[in-house]
Amino acid sequence: MITKEIISRLKRTDVSKDEEKTMFRVKNEFLPLRNKQKAEIIELTGLKRTSIYRVFREGSISAKIALAMAQCLNITPYYFTGETDEKDPLTDALAVSFLNEKGYKVLAERLMNQITRTNKQPAPAAPQPNALLTSAFTNSPELSEAASYLREEDAVTLLRGLLIRGRVGGEAAQVADIVKRCLFS
Repeated sequence: MITKEIISRLKRTDVSKDEEKTMFRVKNEFLPLRNKQKAEIIELTGLKRTSIYRVFREGSISAKIALAMAQCLNITPYYFTGETDEKDPLTDALAVSFLNEKGYKVLAERLMNQITRTNKQPAPAAPQPNALLTSAFTNSPELSEAASYLREEDAVTLLRGLLIRGRVGGEAAQVADIVKRCLFS
C-alpha cells in the first residue's frame, strides 16, 4: 500500500481538525501496541518516538504520522485527524483521497500509479501437475494428488531417495520396485 518513500516525502505540518480527538485517539491507539508495531510506525515515518508522544501532548498531527499509523493499524487517517469518528479500514482510494485533500497531489498520483501497477501484475500461475509422478501413483488417490504438485526436481530427488532406500531392502524395496514398474512400463 503506502511505501516508506511516499511517507518520507510528507511534511511535518499539522493536519489535525480536532486537537482533543487527535490527542486522545493517537494515545489510545499507540500506547497499547506491541513494541514491534510501534517500531514499524516509527520506521515508516522516519521520526523519533518523541515526535509521536508530542502528538499526545499537543494534539497536532502531521500527515506523515497519520498515514503511517493508518497503514500499520488499518484505520482511516481521518480518524486520527479528528475528521471522522469511525474506525473504517484504510483502503487505497482512501489513502489517495487523504493525500489529495492535504495538498499532496503529486504523491497521490504516484501512489495511484503504484496501486495500478500492482493490480495489473498477473497472478502467479498454479502449479502444473507432474504427470510422470501422477501416473506412478495411480493406485493411491492421496499419493497421486500430492505427487501431482511436486516440482520436477523434487520428484527426482524423492525417487532417487526411494531407490537408494530400496537397495537397502525392506518395505522401501517393494515400493521402489512398484514405482520403477509404473514409470518404465
